Amino acid sequence: MSDFGKFAASIKKGKFSKTYFIHGNEEYFITQAVDLLFENVVTPEQRSFNLDVFDGTESNSEVILSSMLSFPFVGERRLTVVKRFDKMDKKHRIDVADHLAGVPDSNVVCLVAGDVKATDETFKRISGAAEVVTFNHLKGSELSTFLIDTARALGKELAPGAADLLVDMIGDSVGDAISELEKLSLYVGDEKVIQIDDVTTAVGKSRSFNIFELQRAIGERKAARAHEIASKMLGNGEKPVYINFMLARYFLNLLEVKHDLAKHMNTKDISTAVFGRWNPFISEYTTAANAYSVSELKKAIGVLLDIDSKLKSGGYEDSEAVVVMVSEILGDEARRLT
Repeated sequence: MSDFGKFAASIKKGKFSKTYFIHGNEEYFITQAVDLLFENVVTPEQRSFNLDVFDGTESNSEVILSSMLSFPFVGERRLTVVKRFDKMDKKHRIDVADHLAGVPDSNVVCLVAGDVKATDETFKRISGAAEVVTFNHLKGSELSTFLIDTARALGKELAPGAADLLVDMIGDSVGDAISELEKLSLYVGDEKVIQIDDVTTAVGKSRSFNIFELQRAIGERKAARAHEIASKMLGNGEKPVYINFMLARYFLNLLEVKHDLAKHMNTKDISTAVFGRWNPFISEYTTAANAYSVSELKKAIGVLLDIDSKLKSGGYEDSEAVVVMVSEILGDEARRLT
């Protein structure tokens, strides 16, 4: 069971800690965790009396302490939630942290933050008095396992390889992956098993212009297709910094695949060495790696690193940066199309 699954199971059983510090970089899980507390700690009819929600950027410790140290009014429990706690002034954060031990047994206090360093003084004080719950991005096999469990909760099974394929097509956004999984559940109707072909068809149709397809076009050295996809992605609001980052990661993976091919490793071992698991698209990676020389792969990585620097310093306009990405990577063929 995932960390979120364990947290959810405990809350639904009414097993509450007095104080929680929920933090991490996976906003989806954090939002869901806070919603679970809303739904289970205080009944709807008592929320106007026993529920307070604060924003750390707008609140001070005085008002927060008043809420979290007060006993419930006409009810069994009181819930105090402080969102963006890490954005609160340090003095006020420490003041709240130092009073966590005094929270009444009838109350539940939830402090919510993003990424927090273990060396942070406030974190050290909180960790000694609160249950610390960390939700970070799930990667690779972790996300695949989570999707398999989620599919079962929807009454479906993901066929072998289907979860990995979905992760590769969607990326590591849990929210996006779950959204696509829910669509797939409807797509297959009464069928109990979601097959790889279902993922390819249903998800691929709705995501024709994404980073996955852009990588495929570039891997196949299809300049016209690559320019078309990149242009559509920009039109759909995708940021060039993200496109550049994902392409850089793609070419770093291709370089690793290229080196492993030179060692005469088999496809399964290459996939495990590069991705830490079986990647359903490993054959595409090996084909793309064979389509580029080592020097071309290194040049592409250098180009993308240079573009990243210029994007962050304002040296490129968005559309210009994407044209340069494709043109410099694919060479003369791409330039003839621009």
